[in-house]
Amino acid sequence: MTTENTRIVIVGAGMAGLTAAAYLLRENYSVLLLDKNDRVGGLVHTFEYAGFSFDAGPRAFVNSGMVKPMLKDLGLTWEFVENRMSIGIEDQLFRVDSMESLQDYERILKTLYPENCAEIEKIISLIEELSGYTEVLYEFDNPNFTDLMSDKKFVIRKLIPWTVKFLHALRKMNQFDAPMEEFLRRMTDNPSLIDILTQFFFRKTPTYFALGYFYVYLDYFYPKGGTGVLPDLLREKIVSCGGEIELNRHIVKVTPSESKVTASDGNSYYYDHLIWAADLKTLYRTLNTIGLGPETTGKIESKTRSMLSAKGAESIFILFIAVDRPPSYFQANGGEHMFYTPSRQGLQETSRSERQDLVDNFDTKTKRDILDWLDDFCRLNTYEISVPALRDPSLAPEGQTGLMISCLFDYSVVENIEKAGWYDEFKDILEARIIGLFSQTLYRGLDDDILFKFSSTPLTINEVSGSSEGAITGWSFETDIPVVNRLKDIPKSVLTPIPGVLQAGQWAYSPSGVPIAMLTGWYATQAIAKRSKR
Repeated sequence: MTTENTRIVIVGAGMAGLTAAAYLLRENYSVLLLDKNDRVGGLVHTFEYAGFSFDAGPRAFVNSGMVKPMLKDLGLTWEFVENRMSIGIEDQLFRVDSMESLQDYERILKTLYPENCAEIEKIISLIEELSGYTEVLYEFDNPNFTDLMSDKKFVIRKLIPWTVKFLHALRKMNQFDAPMEEFLRRMTDNPSLIDILTQFFFRKTPTYFALGYFYVYLDYFYPKGGTGVLPDLLREKIVSCGGEIELNRHIVKVTPSESKVTASDGNSYYYDHLIWAADLKTLYRTLNTIGLGPETTGKIESKTRSMLSAKGAESIFILFIAVDRPPSYFQANGGEHMFYTPSRQGLQETSRSERQDLVDNFDTKTKRDILDWLDDFCRLNTYEISVPALRDPSLAPEGQTGLMISCLFDYSVVENIEKAGWYDEFKDILEARIIGLFSQTLYRGLDDDILFKFSSTPLTINEVSGSSEGAITGWSFETDIPVVNRLKDIPKSVLTPIPGVLQAGQWAYSPSGVPIAMLTGWYATQAIAKRSKR
């Protein structure tokens, strides 16, 4: 079997599927990329409305030593601009310009929680330590996509010593894999302080990831034109190299014994290798194991049970707003990308026992019960704010600004509201709550200057991307994770018990994001290359 006639079908044209297709085409494989939507990019998408551009997925990208070198390795060039993060709590704001900004964080936390000064010092010290380990991981671009080995002096003097530091950092980080909330309870008994430090992360995120993320803020970048520029670049690369892309193709059946996938319109596509770069629960729900041996079938059934019993991570509510205020106003009030918490109290039981009670006992709750909970949820939450025009002025009309205000939100809550028949009313109420909150806090009088508004809910994400539970980063940390979740094992993350089928994307490894999605797409191509040589 030669690469020229080996047929690869990839299901899912998000960043993982696009990356895999581009690399396979470079090695002269025949590639067909299928996606259920009418565009590529999956969760990564920039769209225009009434002259304003909005990012529907990530607000910016983390390079992680992978994204930029991977795209460069594929011969893709683009303009990107600085993306600096800010953090705000009530009227206390600071910009993350360097690791020295941790001093600002410490000062603000001590101002808000003066009774916990000694504990805050220890927590900041831990953040600095874990961020240092994260910095080691990002110190060099991934050697798979750069020609580091040609410089022998560099290898001897820098790369080998770094490898020792890298392995040490991994060992140290593994010592901090307890859920962040549980770990911080050992350091302080102030639940508000714990929430302020953690509530913009997914529940039970490992400590090394959450507290080491401060360094990651310095690794963000923003493509000129919006985040959707990157999937469009990959799409153009694929088409120019002779790859096929078929959109509006919803795969409803995978039959490995016949090396075939079937779409909802009845069309079938045959493959030599299949890369599933879409929702993994959907893969295992659509599998037809007819014709497979009992041992293989048993392994697939076991994996199916673990996949379908696991839970997707939290989803997100996004409010898109156009405002009749210049970008300079928002630059002076937090900047282009910010995490903002209006209250030092923190969510506490609003996001824990009260939320779970709402999900478990929804049928017994009145609309007033739900709206009272929603009031507290909005008032005490942490929001991510993104202002595209502050990175690229062309993304909004002159003198006006578009922004996205988002927060983590449970799919189950919105799903129950939709079933109860007041989904549109809920969206209107939540939009009004958030606008009212920001009009009284960070952006005074915002409600008087809004040109238009609309929103996206977890149900929107589920419908558009096909992502189970509307999850935006794959698996939840609250249940057993059915995929590889150790960095050293990531090459194995693409393997499945299904003959001829590999997996990639945000569901293939945990925790995941755009860099890991792209990396798993690349690892899937490496697995195919090895199998083709057998």
